[in-house]
Amino acid sequence: MILLPKLREAMERLSERKHNILKAVVEEYIKQARQISSGELQEKYFSQISSATIRSELAALSDMGYLAQPHTSAGRSPTPKAYKYYVEFFVNRRPLQKKEIQLIDNSFSLKFNAVEDIVRTTAKVISDVTNYTSVIVLQNVGGVVIKEIKLVGLDQHTALVIIITDSGIIRDKVITLKNLVDEAFLHSAVLMLNKIFGGRSVSELEEAVSSVDKELNEFKELFDNVVALLKAYSSVTDESVFMEGESKMLNYPDADIGSAKKFLSIIDNKSLVGALIDTADDIEFNVRIGKDETQGIEKCAVVSAKYKVNGREVGYAGVIGPERMDYGKVISVLSYIGKSLNTGKGDKDEK
Repeated sequence: MILLPKLREAMERLSERKHNILKAVVEEYIKQARQISSGELQEKYFSQISSATIRSELAALSDMGYLAQPHTSAGRSPTPKAYKYYVEFFVNRRPLQKKEIQLIDNSFSLKFNAVEDIVRTTAKVISDVTNYTSVIVLQNVGGVVIKEIKLVGLDQHTALVIIITDSGIIRDKVITLKNLVDEAFLHSAVLMLNKIFGGRSVSELEEAVSSVDKELNEFKELFDNVVALLKAYSSVTDESVFMEGESKMLNYPDADIGSAKKFLSIIDNKSLVGALIDTADDIEFNVRIGKDETQGIEKCAVVSAKYKVNGREVGYAGVIGPERMDYGKVISVLSYIGKSLNTGKGDKDEK
């Protein structure tokens, strides 16, 4: 797994005993969301090691910043540093359950006519399978090439604009025009629009605008509508950020009021949400753990990955959850859905 360099900072492998004890503490806390005692560790994992030795190792791990102890009689819980160590040395993708694979496959078996439909479906599936908050941000649309623009007259002054791209993504919208929308107008307009926009990428809109001659004034209003539609399509705005399961972050037993307030304030601002799950270049998965890396949200973790549709990178998807999230499952879900989006099916080897 490729992770951000910051995850590797101070991540030299611990001694074998500390390594195994820390793994046990993190995994127990992920399952139970409560402090773990030395006695419990000895009973479940280390019957060959004395309780005193385990306590000594736990104390050393606390001094090293991996564990926290709210008071002397309590057990230990992992810190963000412990989760980072766990992700670096222990997390691997694990096979998804058959019912999870079936849910994903069924969700992507339908034909999608708009990128928003794909994104909304993806966000919902990620949230449903992981049971965490999911976020998807659309970007890099500027390189999409326009193959064809179609117009369908609806009545005398309204028409449906359909834009088909080389990614197989269709953008459609009903527009209203002052001009009379009849058969002759639609025929001429379609020829004109495809001459101007056909074969151009969305990022070349300004070049297309400059190529419009003065004699096209009859179609100016329609032209302006199409340009506005394409510009809205290519820009990353609040409408480019899709979320599902926002309330799930509040359902975990270790959530506190301060973290909840901070989380709710961030998800209300979609530009902050987009920045929270933005991925760095040339990494497979981006993992952020702890308030220093999650815009101040306590006990929070974010896993995100870039994704493609029909071979073209169009954005990134992420999962927001507690530090004790099931990292292996989240990475498996993001990986499988990424393959489903890009090829129309997941990696069946995961079954």
